[in-house]
Amino acid sequence: MRKAFGFLVLFGLGFLAGAYVLRTYFPSTAPIAAPPSVRDESAKTLLASLETPAPETQSAPPTNFETMLRTASQRISRAVVNVDTTGEVRTWRGPARVGGQGSGVIISTDGYIVTNNHVIRIGREVAPNIMVTLQDGRRFRATPLGTDSQNDIALLKINATNLPAAQFADSDKLEVGDWVIAVGNPFGFGHTVTAGIVSAINRNIEGAGNVPSGLIQTDAAINQGNSGGALADSRGRLVGINTAIFSPVGANVGIGFAIPINRVRQVVREILEHGSVGQAWLGISYADLSDPELRRALSEDFPELKFPSTGMLIMQVLRNSPAAEAGIRPGDVITSVNGRNVANIEQMQQIMRRMKPGEKVKLRLWREGRTVDIEVVLGVRPEGM
Repeated sequence: MRKAFGFLVLFGLGFLAGAYVLRTYFPSTAPIAAPPSVRDESAKTLLASLETPAPETQSAPPTNFETMLRTASQRISRAVVNVDTTGEVRTWRGPARVGGQGSGVIISTDGYIVTNNHVIRIGREVAPNIMVTLQDGRRFRATPLGTDSQNDIALLKINATNLPAAQFADSDKLEVGDWVIAVGNPFGFGHTVTAGIVSAINRNIEGAGNVPSGLIQTDAAINQGNSGGALADSRGRLVGINTAIFSPVGANVGIGFAIPINRVRQVVREILEHGSVGQAWLGISYADLSDPELRRALSEDFPELKFPSTGMLIMQVLRNSPAAEAGIRPGDVITSVNGRNVANIEQMQQIMRRMKPGEKVKLRLWREGRTVDIEVVLGVRPEGM
């Protein structure tokens, strides 16, 4: 990471520096619990609620600006929880007890909670002990149902009912200048509300490690411990899950980022249906061949070649990756995966996100005017990628 960038992804407050350095020595922990069966009535209810945002009439706007943020805070705060993790790491002195703190948001009345993937991790492993504290002080042990490392989302379940759940907004309708509030557990202080505006949308952070793309940028104060907490609109509806900050000093400087709630809803659906997603690794970077600028550049650089009209142009193949071992080369074009045509990046990502490490995938490639079929055994996505 460049020194000038100084980007800090919010790991939970309380991690020991030494433990972080030695994270590769963590003992293995119990695997993430299998996702609930779709026959589970509570899972069915949650899946149905994720399909569309709640009607506008469910949260009428406040009557004046003076009470707007107060009303929004009251509506969303009840659904925000504190998330505490504990576990052990191995050091040269022996096992050491470590832990972290973050936030989460209740998204159903019967105990489903969304937080960040990095909040429930101790090093590379899912924390063996995850405790959730509600605003009313009640504490519950949480079970992780699944994670998505690419989008930094985790889904938890606690054994409770009649909980105050957040109401979803439509994050696609956000505009720069809209008022938002951030609610979470900064530095372990407990429920804290900060306010600001949407500073930018669809923000990508280059060189920031394992940080999702297409983020909401806000100047509402976000600090360590806010990770996994709520970003809500002026009506108290959930528009995003806070995930990271930009800061040369490690604390808020007015540049924070949240994962849009529309994407979170999609990730939660996938976790409920498939378990953890986004863990399989091919080891390539690619670009959408239907992009007009890319096609213009290819026609200028390779006028003798007639590239397919759609597909994923492989830009880079990482050394020692599954793709490299299978003989995939930069310049190849992926036209189908397991017999399914790939027309754009979104389709490619959706296919790959549902695959598992160790699974065999059949790729059909275009290579300098001819068709090549290659089978690849997927690996495990490395930490930070």
